[in-house]
Amino acid sequence: MYMGDLRRDSRLTYNGKISLTWSNSAGDPLGRNGLCLDISATGLKVKLDSEIPVRTVVTVRAKELELHGSASVRSCVRTGVKYIIGLEFVGGMRWQAPASLATASSGS
Repeated sequence: MYMGDLRRDSRLTYNGKISLTWSNSAGDPLGRNGLCLDISATGLKVKLDSEIPVRTVVTVRAKELELHGSASVRSCVRTGVKYIIGLEFVGGMRWQAPASLATASSGS
């Protein structure tokens, strides 16, 4: 039975560059650039060319979104040759759209 979208926060569709860094199980640092697909106050969805295990904590950076913080991988689904990764911010972090982005989306 379909329950609908149970998310607490609305999502903003956004197609922009994002950088993720994390450590693998051996402690080696890894990093990839990807595409942010959408974002909300509590998380985001990205498209990446690499799989990241669920529950991995990553550092996310996106200059245009004025975003720099930590998030936990909640889902990682292969779609073709890419992965769609759902991330939830950790440590009480909440994202708020910068004024520049709000102005750009309103068409002003």
